[in-house]
Amino acid sequence: MKIRKGLKLRKIGSCHMVVKPGSKADLTDVYTLNGTAAWLWQKASGTDFTPEMMAGWLCDEYDVDRDTAEHDTAAMLEDWKKAGLLQDSAE
Repeated sequence: MKIRKGLKLRKIGSCHMVVKPGSKADLTDVYTLNGTAAWLWQKASGTDFTPEMMAGWLCDEYDVDRDTAEHDTAAMLEDWKKAGLLQDSAE
């Protein structure tokens, strides 16, 4: 999977937001991320990735066990899919 083309991560103050550049300023199309999710977004941008890869990145960067990282990553990616932020690698 990969991050959908055309989406950009922007930081405004302490907030991280995913937006589609060039679209009208419609706050219903803005998706907010916490700092860890924003870090994962940046790490995954421009590459194909798997949930297992993301969990590994979390374990390498933060003091978190593998089971927790995999659970949290799966939940986050499910949210991203529902919000239309991801696409299949083949697209």
